[in-house]
Amino acid sequence: MAIPDTTRIDLATYEGKYPTSLFNKGVRTQDEEHVGHVIKETGTRIIVDGHFDYRFVVPKEKIIAVGRNVILGMRFNDVFAYRVSRNDPLPED
Repeated sequence: MAIPDTTRIDLATYEGKYPTSLFNKGVRTQDEEHVGHVIKETGTRIIVDGHFDYRFVVPKEKIIAVGRNVILGMRFNDVFAYRVSRNDPLPED
């Protein structure tokens, strides 16, 4: 059985297939603090895994820019209003 060659994965192919996906993008606040990475996107919310077992469920209306990172229109301390337990099930679409 041959092992697939994973050294030649073309990430541009992935981005071309899912151009509007926020999955795995970094999340930052307006004051340039790193919050975490998007692990799931629903129709109205993004779920972000952060440091120290933090998880946040943030409404998409809080997003002010998307590029390499998702930028939230709030300060870092304000993100904690959206903190949920990491043991909770992920929200459905």
